[in-house]
Amino acid sequence: MLEMAGDPSNAPLPSGPSSLCFNKEDFMKDDFDVDKFVIDCRRRVQLETLRDDLHVYLKVLKSAMIELINKDYADFVNLSTNLVGMDRAIGNLSTPLSTFKDEVQVVKNSMEAAIQKVEEKLQKRRHIREKRALLQRLANIIQSVAKIEQLLGIQQSDEPEKTVSDMYRTTELSGQLVERVATEFNKLQFYVNKSRGSRLVEEIKPRISAITTTLQYSLQDSLIHGLESGDIEKLRQCLRTYATIDKIKDAETLFRQHVVKDYMEDVIREQFINSNPNGLKGMYTKVLEFIPSQCKLLMRVTSGSPLG
Repeated sequence: MLEMAGDPSNAPLPSGPSSLCFNKEDFMKDDFDVDKFVIDCRRRVQLETLRDDLHVYLKVLKSAMIELINKDYADFVNLSTNLVGMDRAIGNLSTPLSTFKDEVQVVKNSMEAAIQKVEEKLQKRRHIREKRALLQRLANIIQSVAKIEQLLGIQQSDEPEKTVSDMYRTTELSGQLVERVATEFNKLQFYVNKSRGSRLVEEIKPRISAITTTLQYSLQDSLIHGLESGDIEKLRQCLRTYATIDKIKDAETLFRQHVVKDYMEDVIREQFINSNPNGLKGMYTKVLEFIPSQCKLLMRVTSGSPLG
């Protein structure tokens, strides 16, 4: 008699006689391999014994299959009965489902159309904001140019022979006035950079150039006068203005042209060597004296050293 181990419903395979030369669980392994199975069994029994045991277990499997079919026979028979009318039920659902699908599609199309309209309106609002910002910048440019021209005393003239330098010479700019102009000029540059390509900017460029040149003339005179007179406050104010309008390199260039160049041209020449008792060595010494003698004032101003 066959011994069934445990609950058959929980066992994937029925149990066979205990005398079998193999374990039924070997067949359920994911890595089950026929050749390996035969080789393992061959180590314990002869091939004839393995063959007989496999025949015995095959009969066990057939018996278990017949028992399972007999146990659930009623369910197998009722399965076809339960499916009767299923096609009609499915057909009855097709119409409302199709209608529901169409309604969903209508809602989807309406939502997409609404979203499209909203996106179009948002895009128009973005364009309006951009144009409004551009108009505001252009208005600021006009106001800044007019304000700077008023501060500098620049008069709009149709006389072609009147140059920017002539206009500058008619107005003497104080240090505080230059600083006010520089602050406004810095704002003007910001607005112009943000509005590049605008026709108004192109039309107003000559006026901006006149302002730039006038401001440069004023700063040049202030720097040179401050260096020559030793006016530390004027130098500090002038260099602060250069920094405000981001033109420090212009101040450096001006210092090289009006201070370094004149000093070096006066020292580095043959006549100086011939007239100096120390000759070439004296010329080198004089060159090295340039920084402590000519740059002392500027170094005190830029380093923030207290006045002595």
